[in-house]
Amino acid sequence: MILFNLASAIILILLGMRYLRKGLDRLFGSRLVEWLQKTAKNRYQAFLAGMVAGLISPSSSAIAMLSVQMLSQTALTAGRMLAVVLGANVGITVTVQLLTFNLQDFAGLFILIGGIGFLFLSRSLFKGTGQLFLGLGVIFLGMSTVSNAGHLAAGNNDIRLLFSVIEHYPWIVFIGTALLALVLQSSTASIGLGIGLAQGGLVSATILVPWILGANLGIGLTMMIAGWRSVEGRRLALGSIFLKSFGAILILIGGSAFASYLMALLPGGIDRQAANFNTLFNWLVGLCALPLLSFVSRALSYFIQSQTVEEQDEPGIFLDPLLLQTPSLALSQATREELRVLDHLKLMLRTVWAMRSGKTKPPISQVDEYQGRIVAIQSALKEYLGQISDENLSEKDIDWRFTLLDFSQELVIIATLIKRDLADAVACQAHSIKQLHPEDLPELEKILGETLERMEKATVLLMTKDARMANRFIQEKEQISTQYRSVRKRHLEQLTAGQKFDVNFFDMLNCLRRINSHLTAVAYSITRTSSAGRVDDTTAVPDPDETWLTSDDSSIDRKTCAVIRSESFVN
Repeated sequence: MILFNLASAIILILLGMRYLRKGLDRLFGSRLVEWLQKTAKNRYQAFLAGMVAGLISPSSSAIAMLSVQMLSQTALTAGRMLAVVLGANVGITVTVQLLTFNLQDFAGLFILIGGIGFLFLSRSLFKGTGQLFLGLGVIFLGMSTVSNAGHLAAGNNDIRLLFSVIEHYPWIVFIGTALLALVLQSSTASIGLGIGLAQGGLVSATILVPWILGANLGIGLTMMIAGWRSVEGRRLALGSIFLKSFGAILILIGGSAFASYLMALLPGGIDRQAANFNTLFNWLVGLCALPLLSFVSRALSYFIQSQTVEEQDEPGIFLDPLLLQTPSLALSQATREELRVLDHLKLMLRTVWAMRSGKTKPPISQVDEYQGRIVAIQSALKEYLGQISDENLSEKDIDWRFTLLDFSQELVIIATLIKRDLADAVACQAHSIKQLHPEDLPELEKILGETLERMEKATVLLMTKDARMANRFIQEKEQISTQYRSVRKRHLEQLTAGQKFDVNFFDMLNCLRRINSHLTAVAYSITRTSSAGRVDDTTAVPDPDETWLTSDDSSIDRKTCAVIRSESFVN
C-alpha cells in the first residue's frame, strides 16, 4: 500500500507540474521565446534572463525543449544558450523552495481557487491564473501524500533497513535519481519526492545530497534526448551534463561526512536544507561556469563537429510529440518545420533553374524528392497542429496556428508550381531551337533573384512576425506584379508582324509571379492579426494576369512542346 501511495503522489506532482506549466504558458506563451531572444545579448544577461525563464516555466523538461528550440530558430550559439540554461536551473529551484513552506494544508484552497478560474471563467488571463493555482494545489496535495507515505514507510523495518543500506552507496543514489528525473522528465518532481520522504523520516541528509545532485544531472540527460538531432542541441546538452557532473563529482568525492557537513551548514529543517542546497548548488555551478563559457563553447565545437550542407539537409520530420505538453513550444517547432519547407523550396527552385542550360540531364529524382519532403512535412504539420487544443492557447497563438496551417498549404502549391509548371517550361526552353530574346533572360534572372530573396524574407517573417515588415512584403508583391506586366508588355511590343511570342518565356515569367503571390500569404496573416497592420482585406481577388494566354497560337505551341516535356519529366 505504501508503494501505491508513493506512486499516486508522484502522479499528483507530475500532474500539478503540468497544470502549472500550462497555466504559465497560457499567460506568457511564445512571448517568453521572443523576450529571451532580445535579452540574451551576452552571457551575463543570458544567465539573468534564464533565471526569469525558469520562474515562468518551472519545468526542467520544458526548459530543455525550449533551449533546443531556440538554438534551432535563433542566432544564439550553444555557449550563449548554455548561460540561459544555467540561469533557468536557478529559477526552477524556486518551485522546490515552495514545496518546503508547509502549504500542504492549503492545497484544497489552491485547488478551489484554481478550479473556479480555469473551469468557469472565459478570459485567457483568468484561465491561465486558474491553471497556475490548480497546479500548485495538486503539487501540495502530492507532497502531503508523499510525506504521509514516508511516515508509514518509516514504521516498516524492511524499508527502513533498505534505506539505511542505500545510505552507504551515494553513487548509486546519484545515478538512480538521475535516471528517475529522466523518466519523470522533471527534476522538481524527483527532488520533491526526496523531500517528502525526508519529511516522513525515511531519508536522511546523507542520502538527500546525492539525490539532489542526481536529479540535477537528469536535466542534462533530458536535454540530450530533446536535442540529439541537431549539432547545437548535442553541444548544449553535453555542456550542461559536463558542468553539472563536474560540480556533483567534487561534492560526492568528499563522501557521506562531507555531505552531512554541507547540509548542517544550511539553515532550517531537513526539507529547507534540501531546498537550499539545491538552490546553492545551481547558483555555484552557474556563477563558476559563466567566465569559462567561451572555453567550454570552443571545446564543445572541437568534440562535436559542425555538419556539412549535405548533412544539414536531412530528410525526415522533426515534430516532437513531447512538446505538445507545452503549446507555445509545439507552435515554435511547427514554425521551424515550416522554415525547413522554405529551405527545400529554395533548393528546388535553384535545381530547376539550373536545368535551363540543357547541358546536363534534368535531375528529376531530386526535384521529386524535394516535393515529396514538402508534401510529407505539410501533412505531418496539419496533424501535429490539430493535436494542440485551443484550451491551452491564447487568441494570438490560435491565430498563429491557423497561419501556419494556411501557409504550409501555400508552400505545397509553390512546390507544385515549380515542379509542374516551371520545370516543364525550363525543360521545353532547354530543348528548344529558339533562344530567348537577349533582354528576356536578364529579366527572368532578376525576378528569380527577387523570388529567392523573398523566400529569405518569408523565413524572417515566420520568426519575427513583424507587422511592418509584412506590410513591406505585401508592397513588394505588388511591385513584382507591376514589373511582370511591364516585361510582358515590352516583349509583346517587340514582336514583328507574323512573329509568335515565346510561350516558354511567358510560362517561366508567370510562374515566378505566382510563386511570389503565394509567398505573400504569410504577410497577409501577420498584418491581419497585428494591431500594427494596415491590410484588412485578405480575400483573394482574381488577378487578370492569370489568364493572359488565350490565343490559338499558344495551344499550337504547347502541343509542339508536349513531346519534349514528356521526354524530360514525368508528372
